[in-house]
Amino acid sequence: MSSFLCSGQTREKGNIELTPIVGYSASYQLDSFLFGSSSVSSIQLGIYGNYFFNNRWSLRTGLLYQKMGTNNVDFSIFTNEYSERTNYITVPLTLNYHFGTKRNWYVNYGIGVGFLTNARASYNGRNGFIDTNNVANSTQFEINGGIGYKFKISPKFLMVFENSNLIGLTKTTEQRSGKNFYMSFNIGAVFKI
Repeated sequence: MSSFLCSGQTREKGNIELTPIVGYSASYQLDSFLFGSSSVSSIQLGIYGNYFFNNRWSLRTGLLYQKMGTNNVDFSIFTNEYSERTNYITVPLTLNYHFGTKRNWYVNYGIGVGFLTNARASYNGRNGFIDTNNVANSTQFEINGGIGYKFKISPKFLMVFENSNLIGLTKTTEQRSGKNFYMSFNIGAVFKI
């Protein structure tokens, strides 16, 4: 009986999982965070694919829709009223390490690339945002990492809760030095194919 329960969570070489996710996200730009920027919150949508090398290691990639940006706070010394919104289709590539007696915990670390779909900004307290696609970098290179937990709902259905983070290595626009920091808390369904 215990081997049956464990097999619902552990995977073997060659197993593939698909995991559609939805999550709550918050993002900053690293330079604006130091000066009191408030986060830009949004919903993250996507799907992950996980290929298992053995019951401990897997390679994960996916396709995610992510909204990022910054809300700067106006300080008396550092006057910088600037808000930015950037939307990306992101492709992460991470190595996952699965641990625990049923391998239901995992941590991951890797790289990713985001492709800009839209960029807008608001300067010096203007009402509304203006299009900044012409000065925004079309590609964002990033470092990704996170931790998650899978649990069994039924013998053929697993769910996952995870925290996923990224740090952008690319400036968001040509004029500004801002690089994105993004954090999300996701829930998803796990399907073994």
